[in-house]
Amino acid sequence: MSETSDTGYPAVKYVSRLSARVWETVSPFFPNRFLTAITAFLKLIRPGRVLMITSLTWVCASVAEVPFFKHWLITISGMFLAMAGFAIDIYSDRETDKQSPRPWPVNPISAGLMDPKTAGRWIFFFLLAGIAFSAAAHPLTLLPVSVLLFIYWGLSEGFLDGPIGRAVTLGLLQAIYVFLAAAASGKIAPFVMPVAAVFFTAMFGARAIVDIRDLPNDALTDTRTLVKVYGIRTTSWILPVAITISFMISMSLYTSGIFDRDYLILTLISFCPGLFLAWSFPLFPTPNYAFILSFPYWCIGIFYMAALFLGSR
Repeated sequence: MSETSDTGYPAVKYVSRLSARVWETVSPFFPNRFLTAITAFLKLIRPGRVLMITSLTWVCASVAEVPFFKHWLITISGMFLAMAGFAIDIYSDRETDKQSPRPWPVNPISAGLMDPKTAGRWIFFFLLAGIAFSAAAHPLTLLPVSVLLFIYWGLSEGFLDGPIGRAVTLGLLQAIYVFLAAAASGKIAPFVMPVAAVFFTAMFGARAIVDIRDLPNDALTDTRTLVKVYGIRTTSWILPVAITISFMISMSLYTSGIFDRDYLILTLISFCPGLFLAWSFPLFPTPNYAFILSFPYWCIGIFYMAALFLGSR
């Protein structure tokens, strides 16, 4: 961690120092090889993002009234498929991240914590488990799973890896999990399309945060990002426009009568601070501010999932 933490923007340095202190505290209690393997595995799957996708799958399956046993099957499937997706992303970026190591998140393959063959075996297991649990839940789920696999393949091969392609696929990868969860019920419920649109537009906007946050590293590589193609100022405006559209779609769900007042209250709680922060982004479009916005943006998703779950009761 310490070898790749000197990046020039304070928020990343603070998190890097905090992580190093935690590491120094716990490392004496574990064998070095064991701790290194666990650390590499966690960096490969990105637990925070996997938790987000798993929660999204569980919530949407609940709203779709998927039967209890199938509900958990599709939730576990979503978890494994998310692990596969993030691991494939790490694996595909191993050479780029070796040229310009990222301070956050660290690529465990580029950092020498895990060899590519081990990562490949984990990816194969995640994909196999995700497909198996999905098929056990309902055959209809194999359709969104096929779309997920196509996107994973397209990103790894590079033909979906352009600046717009990366933004679109980031949005699609969230939206497809909404369809995946609902498909476990054997039908596509009316809420699926607008909820998928909420997550698609929000995560499309999140691409602006990611690309500006990673600019100091991406500037040293040949990666084509929104910032490098369209400029930092234009890219910063994508976030507020996208989150505003996402909010409008979420409000249309309440006016349609699909969800109750709890949905309205929690949606306002999640989006109102997010809208303020998003519209402040063009005023301070820096890597440091983008890094700071990452956690609040993650919280918007958590609160909105709570709105979906509680508002459907």
